Order: sequence, then structure tokens, then C-alpha cells
Amino acid sequence: MNLALLRVFGILIAVHELNRLVRLLLQVTMGDEGESFTDIAPMILASVAIILVGIIVFAKKSAKLLRVFSVIMIIVSIVGGINFARVYLGLQFSPGIGFLLQRLADHFINMFMVVYFVSLFMGGMKTPEGSRVNLSLLRFCAIVFLVDGFGFLVHIGYDHSVPVIIMTAASIAAGVVALVKNNTLVLKAFAVCSILWLLWTHIEFVRTNMFGAYHVANAIVGIVLSAHLVVCITTFFIDVEESKFYLQKLKALFFKWKNLT
Repeated sequence: MNLALLRVFGILIAVHELNRLVRLLLQVTMGDEGESFTDIAPMILASVAIILVGIIVFAKKSAKLLRVFSVIMIIVSIVGGINFARVYLGLQFSPGIGFLLQRLADHFINMFMVVYFVSLFMGGMKTPEGSRVNLSLLRFCAIVFLVDGFGFLVHIGYDHSVPVIIMTAASIAAGVVALVKNNTLVLKAFAVCSILWLLWTHIEFVRTNMFGAYHVANAIVGIVLSAHLVVCITTFFIDVEESKFYLQKLKALFFKWKNLT
């Protein structure tokens, strides 16, 4: 079993649910929707339980717990998607079938569906003796970027902006090249671009909302507790020696530039 991948899955589950929990608390304490802690108590308890699952998977390396949790979440996702489609199609007025397909794509084409399905087959994933490269981590990160790219494709019909189109193409290209060539460098390069994209989109979100305290807090949570950020950081642990090599190169360039100035 690939313990590094198992730990990453535990971190992803905990971070993603912690993000949701903090947003819920911000909504109650800073939002203007008039909700109280009593209203969201069941959601808070569910989030705490899921965070504990992630922590146990990470700390105890419990693959069995992860598999059980993944099966439950796959069933919940399928039932939730079917129920949403049933209710949506029963509405007298709706934005149209395109909106429904977009929401279902967001629901099923995402990194956590990758996590849940990969978790079921983790038993045979091992890092070969003497190998610097953790192929399981590489393939997971590549598939996540590929899935994110296809997720972007769904939104291109509604958002034709150049940055979205570029990120869509780059995400799919990085995933394909990394999978075919086992190329870790292309994953690292795209991860850096993706982190910059994450920062830029949240800064734009805050700016368009006039730098309100609630929106600033939401943006900080969205950046710091981002599951996508976890995947981007993970790319630098696929081949630690390579990452150290390029870090040394960057440090040398920085000190060279500093001496010149």
C-alpha cells in the first residue's frame, strides 16, 4: 500500500470538510442570512465527523476506514445527484437542461470522486524499491488535473474568458503529459500556475465584493483550506530530490539577482 497517497487522501478529506465547516461558521457569525447555530447544528456535527475520519486516516493509516468512507460517499453522491435531477426536472420554471447537466457534471466530475474510487483499489499501489518517483502520487495528481480540466470544459459554455480557456487547456495537457510520460516537472509547473490562479480568482472575488469583511474572510478560507492547494503542494513530494534540486536553482538565481542589485 502507498502510505504517502493514503496520507494525502486523509489530508484532503479533513481540509475540504474543515473548509466547509469554517464557511458555515462564518455564515452564522458574519453573514446576513439570519441563520443561527441551531439551524446548522446537524451540518456542523456531520462536518466534525468527516474531519475526524480524515484525521484518523492520516494518523492511523487506516485504509479500511477510508474504503468504508469512500463507499458511503459514492452512494450518497449518486443518490444526491439523482434526487437533485428529479426535483429539478419537476420544477415548473428552470434555467434549462444545460444548467442541470452543468450541476451534475460538477457533482460527479471532481477530485473527490477520484479520491473515493482510487481508495477502493489502494491495496495494490506500492512504490517500487529504490525509486525516487512516487508513481501513485504522480498518477493521482495527473488525474486530478485532468478531471479539473474536464470540469472547466463544462463551464466554458457559460464563461468564454481567455483565462478560463487557457487554464482548461493547460490542466488537460498537464494531466495527459504527466500520465503518458510520467513527467513530474510538468505537474510542478502547472501546480505553480494553478496556485497563482487560485490566488487571483479569490482576490478578484474580494475586489468585486468591495472588500467586505465577510467576503475577505471567505476568500482567506478558500485559499488556505483549499483541497486543490493540497494537490498542488503534493506534486512537489512526488520526486523530492527533483524538487530540492529546482529549489536550490531558484535560491541561487535569487541570491545572484540580489547581488546584482
